[in-house]
Amino acid sequence: MSGAPVLAFDVGGTHLRSVLVGADGAISNRNQRRTPNGSASALVEALAEAGKEQFAEARRRHGAAPHAAGLAIAGFTDTGRGLVHQAPNLGLHEALIGPPLADALGLPVRLVNDVNAAAVAEAHAFGVRDLVAIFIGTGVGGGFVCGGALVEGQHGMAGEIGHALWRPGAGPRCGAGHDGCFEAFLGGARLAVRARDAGLPADARALFRAARAGQPAARALVDDALSAMAALCRLLVTLLDPEVISVAGGVGLGEPEILQAGRAACDPHPLDADIGAVRVERAATREDAGLLGAALLARSASEAP
Repeated sequence: MSGAPVLAFDVGGTHLRSVLVGADGAISNRNQRRTPNGSASALVEALAEAGKEQFAEARRRHGAAPHAAGLAIAGFTDTGRGLVHQAPNLGLHEALIGPPLADALGLPVRLVNDVNAAAVAEAHAFGVRDLVAIFIGTGVGGGFVCGGALVEGQHGMAGEIGHALWRPGAGPRCGAGHDGCFEAFLGGARLAVRARDAGLPADARALFRAARAGQPAARALVDDALSAMAALCRLLVTLLDPEVISVAGGVGLGEPEILQAGRAACDPHPLDADIGAVRVERAATREDAGLLGAALLARSASEAP
């Protein structure tokens, strides 16, 4: 069983990806299709079709069918029930995904939030037992691995760092309808709103370019974002004492100032300079993080005694 591949899915707002992941962690047979929006049954059907297409390839490459499936999805998830509480970009609310997909595939399915899956993959890639993943893209997400275990919380919502309050009552409302949270100042969509309100092009990447060119209004907004990144990293180090903070996402990886702000906030250690710096690194697994993390979690669950 341990040598059989795991089937892994990563479901985003636009694309649904499926792969096989061998016992050595190697990915094969990449497949991608459009993600159905607004219907749990349509999503399960698309996942089942994509998964079944992988079975013949699994037998050819590995001599065995997949023995488990991992599913990373962009939304608030209840892992135990296989339920997606809310996935705004997928049009899902209280959608049961895990059990019907398991029935369709004839495999156990491990459902997980996509950034939580990424945190697992990143901890494995860096070879550490304590890691925080920060994803800065349209919004801001996070995932925690502590003592080698993923922290999901009572409702599967641990790690929603973007919605932690930073400046209550300030900034544009985030995707969850809150203001004053880290996402309101650091997420790409909200940076675009702030730029528009300041009379600048409504685009986060353009905002950073304008700041580098010395545009005062852009510089002020970018400095706010960098202050948010620094404060977020200090908070996470204080709460969780990770060995590595892994940074991913289009804004997180695309704007070097973001990584620099995180490193400056964590060197020296915010609580004890004698400890040294907490490593703030670019994500190692990049676009495959959700797939690899989902596969690792699915394999671990299927092989548990």
